[in-house]
Amino acid sequence: MERPPAGWIISLGEELLTGRVADSNAPWLADRLLRMGVTVEGMNTLGDSPGELAAFLDSLSPFPRLLISTGGLGPTADDRVRHEVASLLGVGLVDATEESVASLETLWQTQHPNPAPEHFLDQARVPEGARPLRHRAGTAGGFSVSLPAGGRFFCLPGPPGECRSAFLDGGAEDEVRESRRAAGDTLQGLFHTSGVPEAVVEEKIRDLMEMGGNPSMGITARGKQVTVSILAKDEPGGEGAEALLEGKAAEIRERLGDLLWGRDDETLEGVVVRELSLRGQTLATAESCTGGRLASAVTSVPGASVVFRRGWVTYADEAKVEELGVSIETLKAKGAVSEETARAMAEGARAKASADWALAITGIAGPDGGSSDKP
Repeated sequence: MERPPAGWIISLGEELLTGRVADSNAPWLADRLLRMGVTVEGMNTLGDSPGELAAFLDSLSPFPRLLISTGGLGPTADDRVRHEVASLLGVGLVDATEESVASLETLWQTQHPNPAPEHFLDQARVPEGARPLRHRAGTAGGFSVSLPAGGRFFCLPGPPGECRSAFLDGGAEDEVRESRRAAGDTLQGLFHTSGVPEAVVEEKIRDLMEMGGNPSMGITARGKQVTVSILAKDEPGGEGAEALLEGKAAEIRERLGDLLWGRDDETLEGVVVRELSLRGQTLATAESCTGGRLASAVTSVPGASVVFRRGWVTYADEAKVEELGVSIETLKAKGAVSEETARAMAEGARAKASADWALAITGIAGPDGGSSDKP
């Protein structure tokens, strides 16, 4: 028997097909599902034409166990998901709750003299028998239903904030997690490196990747960050996914050593704040071309106030001299974009802030400028 796909994501909207809007929902959902052990085996983008969604669902074979759509739930004429799913099920639309309908009526009356039309109130309705997925980010609620072909269908709003709120706060994530507990675990681990090319990381673990099987491994590069992924699945009568994942993780840590700085959802700035906090140490920053983005990254981490002392944006050479004590001689001899200037900026920031550590950045940000000597 052919194994049905574990999951499928459908993005709805002509604005996606024309390129006017980039689809950020599908990759976010795929990542979220994988972290729960649900493998997404297909993604499709559809327009808003009548019957297009129903025709696509009818074409899926084998039928996925889990489907998620985003978009098509608003109050405009091209938002047809509620009615098409209800028609597919042979049922009508019912109020998700009396409160949700009343809330929409009140909202409409604050902006219009006439009573709210039915197409606007439909945002608070779901196909009969569906489970409402409410959220706090907008007016259009989502829902989940069981389809005749056997899969569970989660219909989420299109705007990214509303989509994520409906999935996380509306109960979709909990429902997915509950529905797959009996199916056996699939776990993913992400292991992050920085500062070395993808080829260097890959060479250290190439034989592990070539082995294939369970767990499976992958590698991706994004800027200066290289991430190694491990996907482990429960083996019937054998080891569980967690044991398989952690066994491979131990091999990765041994091979990559100090190249590794974090795992899974950890960020580089989060690791810095955590480690400094554990050591009772402090940090200052000095920036030129990044214009404050380094300090912003650090202070975006909860708890950064314990470790972050002060930051400087010394974009002009005069600021480097006046604020951080960089010598005019260094700037003339080596230039603003040089190791010597970056070092002097860091030393000046550390001294002025009375910090344990300072981190400085100088460079040519572009789009113009730069050369082989100073890229």
